[in-house]
Amino acid sequence: MTDISEDDIRLRAYALWEADGRPDGSHDMHWLQALRELTEEADAAAGVPAPLKTSKLSVVKNEATIEPVPRKRSKTA
Repeated sequence: MTDISEDDIRLRAYALWEADGRPDGSHDMHWLQALRELTEEADAAAGVPAPLKTSKLSVVKNEATIEPVPRKRSKTA
């Protein structure tokens, strides 16, 4: 893997932030996305195979049904 500089991440994060409409308070999200993208690009250039991506929906299978609990009637005076 090649070295990814902080400046590279900063420039990519800034471009992502601008493309996203410059929202306030999203710097962490854009920084991490930039790091992820640059890492994937560097790994691809180095010939490192990408990890398999699975959907959380395909992993989680919940067949349990939730039955409503009968409500007790309150007594009125």
